[in-house]
Amino acid sequence: MENPLFPLEIGRFFFLPGRKLGGLFVVACAERGVLQRALDLCTKHNARLKYLSLSVTRSTEEAKTFLIFLDMTDCNVPLEGLVEEIKGLKAVKGVKVIQQQAEGFIADNVSSMLLAGGERAIILRKTLCESFIRGIRERFGSAGEVFLYYNGLEMGMNAAKVHVEMGKKIGLTDPSQICKCMGATIFAAIGFGQMEIEKLTLNPPYALTQVYNSFECQLAPETQTKPYSHFIRGIIAGYLTTVLGVKMKVEEIKCVAKGDPNCIFETKPEN
Repeated sequence: MENPLFPLEIGRFFFLPGRKLGGLFVVACAERGVLQRALDLCTKHNARLKYLSLSVTRSTEEAKTFLIFLDMTDCNVPLEGLVEEIKGLKAVKGVKVIQQQAEGFIADNVSSMLLAGGERAIILRKTLCESFIRGIRERFGSAGEVFLYYNGLEMGMNAAKVHVEMGKKIGLTDPSQICKCMGATIFAAIGFGQMEIEKLTLNPPYALTQVYNSFECQLAPETQTKPYSHFIRGIIAGYLTTVLGVKMKVEEIKCVAKGDPNCIFETKPEN
């Protein structure tokens, strides 16, 4: 598996000292070309696009929303003027303005919540993840590692139950395909790291899994000398336990935290 993938900036806020920022939350009918027309107006007035997010509302297929962050420093009209022009576009149903909270800083304060796959979601940046992962270890020691493992275990089991039900709806019932097509792919999509299932057998139950760019192991202190992943190890154990129908245990046999090129997890039946 080639590792150098492009990161995805989810851009819910920006900190650009010295720049004048502005944001727009646009609601429009699902008509082809409406987004391009809105962006063309931004370009016309020299409002530079910094971030764009598009989503289709789940309440009706007739509406979609755009979240746009702009660098307005060199714009030749005020933000309110740009908004009025965008409101005049065919198919645009409404525009909400997001003013910068301070010069050089803007955050989305219009969206009521974040959704991922239709469910409520939150974002934890590295600083907060570090407080969660390392903080628990430093405060509770080995008991904290056990806590992280069992939290991951529960999370993995619940995720697998959802994925199994999703698979049934699209004719995907083979355990190895569920793990590879859904488990590994979604694991990467939500930012835990890139996962590659090297080997997966049903009889006997066994899996060998590599994880690149593990968010957990990248939080480890530089002095780490043993495998660091307990949360992700728990996720893998819980996921495979549910999908394979056998209680599984996971050992991290290689770990980037102690100098290995990537993290490798070996999964076997518990008994």
